Amino acid sequence: MKKTIILITLLVFGFLVCHSQEFEVSFHGYVGVDAALNTRESADARNRHIYLYPLPAKLNEEGEDLNSSGEFDIDAAHSRFGLDISGPVLAGFQTSAMIEGDFAGNGSGDSNFRLRHAFVTFAKERWSLLGGQTWHPLFLTENFPATVNVNAGAPFHPLIRSPQLRLTWNASENTQILFYLVDQNNFRSSGFGFNSTEKAMFPELDIQLKWHSRGMFTAFTAGVKHLAVPETIESSFPVKKVTAWHSNASFNYRFSGITVKLEGIYGSNLSEMVMLGGVGKSLADEEYLSLYTASLWTDVHTNEVEGWQPGLFAGYTANMGSHEEVEVIGELSRSEGRIASVFAISPRLKYITGKAWIGLEWLYTSAAWGTQFDRYGVPEETKNYINNRLLLSLRYNF
Repeated sequence: MKKTIILITLLVFGFLVCHSQEFEVSFHGYVGVDAALNTRESADARNRHIYLYPLPAKLNEEGEDLNSSGEFDIDAAHSRFGLDISGPVLAGFQTSAMIEGDFAGNGSGDSNFRLRHAFVTFAKERWSLLGGQTWHPLFLTENFPATVNVNAGAPFHPLIRSPQLRLTWNASENTQILFYLVDQNNFRSSGFGFNSTEKAMFPELDIQLKWHSRGMFTAFTAGVKHLAVPETIESSFPVKKVTAWHSNASFNYRFSGITVKLEGIYGSNLSEMVMLGGVGKSLADEEYLSLYTASLWTDVHTNEVEGWQPGLFAGYTANMGSHEEVEVIGELSRSEGRIASVFAISPRLKYITGKAWIGLEWLYTSAAWGTQFDRYGVPEETKNYINNRLLLSLRYNF
């Protein structure tokens, strides 16, 4: 009933806004249908739409690996719709807003409506201020993998939307400098629950530089966050905190026939970004330390806007452990911190016609799972597990 009320509210809101002379409103979204085949049980998210990596062996009493079986699924829950709103000038500021949702939810059902984006923007001359929920600073809309899978390259590339305040300064025609205050909401660090940044009493801080010219785009981002250690791990007053840093360097270039994209990411405790990451406890002073992750991905595709558009994605990410000797806390780490590295390569072929496209993608993923840790929290005695994923996707945009 609650989901129905949300849908009706959005539709009524859109109708009322469309009939106001002070606002211009347009609808956007798509209907998407995916048919996917996996050869091995794998970690995923959002009703199995966000593919991550194959799971390790799960042995029964006869020693048979229960995770070696495959699965097939057809689903349309990632279909979405939204409103783009251009509002009146208020106190000299041009206003605009956007609200968007889909049905992927958090569980395994197809009717779990959720909020994706909801923000308002005030712009004047070279400055603009955005407030609301939208992409995290490490997800650059100018440069992300164009995979058929809606995971956008996770776990090699961040996949996260966050409540935030964002101040943008257009320093020149080609250069932007952005400042962020970020909170956690739908995407949260593994094991930290619903009071991670809130109990820490300090928002995540980010700064970003963007530059573009003649088909080239590049960006550099750096940020820091503080999380309160959950009471289930350590009950103390004042609460203990763990600090984490992250950074990226992002680049793409549009040639006459193809576009080449490249990004490197290095940071600690990136688990809320649907990447590897976690927390350990120092063996020296029992302080909590974030575990570091390094990631590198590239994506290449042709520039056709009609007809066939082939492409290729490849990514590698590794668990780098801590800078000090630690004991890994599995409850505060993605996949209990047991993944040493993940490698993936994924060729694809899209056929585009007008507002619709159909895509076929093969994703080969190898994940190295460890059974022990070294002194710095890096998984040891690893074994590689492989999944082949074949995905057929139909998209109708509006």
